[in-house]
Amino acid sequence: MGIVGFNFYHDEPLFGLDIGNSSLKVMQFDVEKRKSPQVIGYGMSSLYPSDCISEGVVVNPKVLGDALYDVLKNRLVGTIDTRRVACTIPSSHIFSRPMKLPVMDKDELTEAVHLEVEQYIPVPIDNLYLDYEVTRRSNKEIELSTVAIPKKIVDSYTAFLETVGLEPVALEPTMNALARLFSAADPSNDSASILLDYGSLATDLAVYDRTMLVNSTVPVGIDQVVEAISKKLNVSPEQARKLKNTEGINNPHSAVSEVVKPALDNLVKEIQKIIRYHNDRNAPAHRAISQLILAGGGSTMPGLSQYLSKALGMPARMLDPWVGLDFGHLPQPSEFDRSLYLTVAGEAALHPREILA
Repeated sequence: MGIVGFNFYHDEPLFGLDIGNSSLKVMQFDVEKRKSPQVIGYGMSSLYPSDCISEGVVVNPKVLGDALYDVLKNRLVGTIDTRRVACTIPSSHIFSRPMKLPVMDKDELTEAVHLEVEQYIPVPIDNLYLDYEVTRRSNKEIELSTVAIPKKIVDSYTAFLETVGLEPVALEPTMNALARLFSAADPSNDSASILLDYGSLATDLAVYDRTMLVNSTVPVGIDQVVEAISKKLNVSPEQARKLKNTEGINNPHSAVSEVVKPALDNLVKEIQKIIRYHNDRNAPAHRAISQLILAGGGSTMPGLSQYLSKALGMPARMLDPWVGLDFGHLPQPSEFDRSLYLTVAGEAALHPREILA
């Protein structure tokens, strides 16, 4: 659910592409012949200037194209052997919402979803690509998750990918890719969870219980932490980033921790909001949230998991899918860079057959 698929489907390999605020990542798996996916290629390139995407729309395709060329020609570990690409689009510009509707047939349901979407999305429905998934069905009602994506966003990504000679086969929200990776990384850990993608400018949050139930984007990013350290401690942005990466919030009595806490407390409040929303909208039909799963570049900050766990009263841990991935003869990403590859790994894990599921 949430995948924008295209009509030229073939059961052939694809690679994942994740375009972030400051970097571009690629990864390809061999998913056909092995129990666990084998990574056959991956790489990352910085985006400068970083204003390639505005309000979700690709506005500087040349910079993106140069970065993609750079990673494929100069920074690739292994190989990318296909032009077919599945690309993420930013969750922050995607409308999603759970719904409850009376039992009805499929045609009526599609019409009812369109009518409901028109009530809560401030964009004409003709300007949206709309998708929905039935998450629960009873004798009296149907529960659904709906996703609506502005066409101008999807069309700008498609145009960019085709311009650089790629064949786009799927576009989907970043949190869907992360949820796929989470589900595949530890299938025995069957519990309702909050997925948190702590990015540079914003944080994506989602409630995941076998499917995506609620997601939200909040304007709280790790760059705010770096800026606060730089200003309060009178150090350069480079030094501030180093302090964030080395000290973080490990020592509750340090000067760095005192600066970092207000930003993290804002993040805690946003997490609590989505928990309350889930409890009000989805309980008792769905299970209570029992853990917080961290991803994104900001998730590597020392002491973050412990701080959030204590503040929220639930276990918090980093998403670690690497034990389930086979890198073969390829060197793995550095421990620090692994969190940056999580979303693109989830996109690379998209099986071609999922596109038409």
